[in-house]
Amino acid sequence: MNTIQVNIEKSARIADIAVKIAWILLWIIIVIFGGVFLLTLLIYAAAGPEGFSVFITTENVMEVFGPGIVLPAGVTPLDMFVRTGAVFLVSAIVYVGLLAGMLRSMGQIFSEVRKTLLPFTAANAQRLKKAAIYMALVAIVPYLIGVVGSLIIGVYIELIPLGIELLIASAVIYSLAHIFEYGVLLQQQADETL
Repeated sequence: MNTIQVNIEKSARIADIAVKIAWILLWIIIVIFGGVFLLTLLIYAAAGPEGFSVFITTENVMEVFGPGIVLPAGVTPLDMFVRTGAVFLVSAIVYVGLLAGMLRSMGQIFSEVRKTLLPFTAANAQRLKKAAIYMALVAIVPYLIGVVGSLIIGVYIELIPLGIELLIASAVIYSLAHIFEYGVLLQQQADETL
């Protein structure tokens, strides 16, 4: 193996480890969300809605949503908390799902590079495009869920901000995928001349 191949293998191994650590952190987040959701269900099952009203008062809601919040007519702090929790849960599930898709695509790239020592493959170019699309969706979709959820529940909440930096990064990665496709073409031409 020449030094370039050694460096490619080392870089792919480091990136592969980083993606695996991200997977572990993602699963920890999923377990925490699941635990909080189950705890909420247990409290509700054991004490009913009254169990929540002990913990959720108007002061707590005002603390969470800000001092200028006005609850819509006929909406109790408990109702607002449950509605906001539902919007947050949907947003978090979508966010984690899209992040998992992005990590899977990136992990497949680095896994293949470690095995073949060939970064410029058609499959890797497609995986890079998929990762860029997932990244763009991670930047936009959870934010849109928060906006739509705010409109539905009648109170503005910003759960996950719009990820402008992720949009820029996804555009760069998508462009790199096209460079990878060109690299595939050059690799094929080089293989044919040998």
